[in-house]
Amino acid sequence: MTHVRRKYAKPRPRAARTPPRAPRDLSVPLEALAWTVGPAEAGARLDAFLVVRLPWRSRAGIAALIQAGHVRRDGAVVTRKAGALVRGERIEVDVPPPDEEARHEELGRALEGTIVLEDDDVLVLSKPPGLVVHPVGGTRVNTLIQGLHWLYQHGPRRGARLIPHVCHRLDRDTSGVFVLAKTVAARAALQTAFEGRAVEKDYDAVVAGAPAAERGTVELPIGPDDDAPRATMMTTRPDGLPACTRWEVVERLPGPHAWVRCRIETGRTHQIRVHMRALGHPVLLDPLYGDGQLVWPPSDPTTVPAPGPPVIARQALHARRCAFPHPRTGAWVEVEAPHPADLAGLLAGLRAGARTPGPDR
Repeated sequence: MTHVRRKYAKPRPRAARTPPRAPRDLSVPLEALAWTVGPAEAGARLDAFLVVRLPWRSRAGIAALIQAGHVRRDGAVVTRKAGALVRGERIEVDVPPPDEEARHEELGRALEGTIVLEDDDVLVLSKPPGLVVHPVGGTRVNTLIQGLHWLYQHGPRRGARLIPHVCHRLDRDTSGVFVLAKTVAARAALQTAFEGRAVEKDYDAVVAGAPAAERGTVELPIGPDDDAPRATMMTTRPDGLPACTRWEVVERLPGPHAWVRCRIETGRTHQIRVHMRALGHPVLLDPLYGDGQLVWPPSDPTTVPAPGPPVIARQALHARRCAFPHPRTGAWVEVEAPHPADLAGLLAGLRAGARTPGPDR
């Protein structure tokens, strides 16, 4: 397959934010949406109008909605995506149910047990691995934020009737400290702290190979990988955004592997995963940037006790610690999340002699 390298344009400064609307309870499945065409949208195509309002669906997905008869204009079903909209028209969309059953109550109850800090302004969780933070792309239900919406709108913590607000990102398969705001003012202050690099973020990673040094710094710009088979992949590139990762070895493990601790001075997409690969020591079991699958148990079980079946099925990356100024008082807040069972099991297994396949296997 031939990939065309595109020039990477750095993002433009953000436009002024419009006043936020009342947040929707995401724990309740979305069944229908409706809008009235305003003067700015008059004359637009129906599919272009819906692309802006349904950002979680692709243009092809929106075309499929229209063709399947899920869209109405002033009450009449339409099956054509073209045709200029008229000011004052009412556009309605019936949202098909998700393929996966919504389990927001079950998720909300489970997430209550992951809370490591909470006050009137801030909520900090120890995020489990394998959990998407919010609905995006093909993931429409059973995300972290939907579980929290159930917990605070319908569950044991519903008294305040608040909606937690996401302040930063963690990949689906990355576990650990995750900070949310409980008020609009707290979210604004925390986002300013994250964007202004006033937050300390430390991660634990298990990487392939034996680093030559005990510590170091990777300062390589990061941007989209135009030659990658997946659009979400990033790489180091001269015209990327500045990125800095400081790392140190915590423990050297058989294999060879290493448990390293990383502090990111910037917050680029997949930053640790990209920088550790650039260093020649990709995060173990990383499906995008890794270099092999774990052999478990060892190929020669007579050499060491067999540790049993695989205990981890994701990249070995954990947000261990986060420190930030409190959004209301300014006091310095530090929170930590212990290793989840799968990562602790991985470390124990590697100490027992489990290996990853080398170039000759």
